Amino acid sequence: MSTSSQNSTGRAAFIAGVREFADWLEANPQITTPLNGRFLLALHTNPAVEAFAAEHDLTVVYDAEGNAATDVTFGPVSYHAYGYVDFAEHCERNNERQARSWADRQGLALVPQPAEGATR
Repeated sequence: MSTSSQNSTGRAAFIAGVREFADWLEANPQITTPLNGRFLLALHTNPAVEAFAAEHDLTVVYDAEGNAATDVTFGPVSYHAYGYVDFAEHCERNNERQARSWADRQGLALVPQPAEGATR
């Protein structure tokens, strides 16, 4: 996602919110800082992550499934850009994992639906 495709009002509001959050944390030292200072940037595809990394002179890393990610780091805070070899396939696998997990918790099992026209 390029900054030109982003709503400028939304971008300005996000930046102002990050600054306001930092000021609030600084003004309230009794508040514990978040354990994870990671902002996520879903770029959906590996080529988009690779282009983002090239534009900002970053290294791309790939997970065991071949999905790409890169980080822009600011001390303990990072801007984590990530994508997938095949985003649609990733969504399908994730949906299936969630459905199977729900079924397991309910004491159910998912079984394939009979092919259309098949008799039982």
